[in-house]
Amino acid sequence: MSKEAVASNLSEASKVLILTHIDPDGDAIGSVLGLGLALEKLGKKVVMACQDPVPKRFLYLPGSQRIVPYPYGYFDIVVSLDVNDLKRLGRVYHEELFGHLPLLNIDHHITNLHFGTINWVDPEAAATAEMVFELLEEMGAPIEPDVATCLLNGIVTDTQGFRTPNTTVKTLETALRLQKAGANLYQIMTQAFNHHSFNMLKLWSKLLARVQLKDGIIWVDKPRSILQELELEEDHDHGLINFLLGVDGVKIATIFTEKPGGEIDVSFRSVPGVDVSTVAVKLGGGGHPQAAGCRLKGDLEEVKKLVLEELRKLL
Repeated sequence: MSKEAVASNLSEASKVLILTHIDPDGDAIGSVLGLGLALEKLGKKVVMACQDPVPKRFLYLPGSQRIVPYPYGYFDIVVSLDVNDLKRLGRVYHEELFGHLPLLNIDHHITNLHFGTINWVDPEAAATAEMVFELLEEMGAPIEPDVATCLLNGIVTDTQGFRTPNTTVKTLETALRLQKAGANLYQIMTQAFNHHSFNMLKLWSKLLARVQLKDGIIWVDKPRSILQELELEEDHDHGLINFLLGVDGVKIATIFTEKPGGEIDVSFRSVPGVDVSTVAVKLGGGGHPQAAGCRLKGDLEEVKKLVLEELRKLL
């Protein structure tokens, strides 16, 4: 399906529910807010939802307080943004409530399962926010400063400040147009990369002491006991995995985060030419060739052993 089909269906809808994945990142939040605020300017009723809270560093975005954990109401259509698998929507997508509605799946992950009624999946896009910008242009929606800020936040964060291999001329041109529409690139860069709490510094200190490196793979585990000791929320290590990937000789960086309920969140990053999304998909997750992840049930040590074995096979 194409963006034209998505635009046509959205244009005909009056009440829209916009959803994104659990543990949202800057692209997820920026895409939801950018699309939601723009659709409201077209006169539509919009509810934006995500199972997990907006990370603190993205609370500066216009409308961030509008994202709710439990959507309610009657809708004409549901939009899923930046989600490769329906399960990644978590509790906000209730099959009994919304399963009869058209589901628009808009995403840029190569591992997308095409679960929507209409699927617009573009793995060549650097961020879902880049696709949302195209969609809004197709619909003739105004790109005002609040919308531009949210969308540029999505592009900046998912490209790590325009440093990922999928950052194209088109990506940079979109970023320029969003700046011209009123987005402040300096503000977005500062919020995304330059704000660190003292507690985050202490967390990094503890985690770096646990880092291991072997055969081109660097990894660290993050037990809940460390977070509890420092009285930290779970979004305080952003940027660490990219820092680890920069170590000389490293081809894959991995962080194992112990979650409540016996789950281990596994994040992967890799250098160009090493496709970690294949391992993520094999283990029930997804993502991009150079940035992927999964969640596994089990003991932290057992999960580490399983995952590292798969990564060694990959290399």
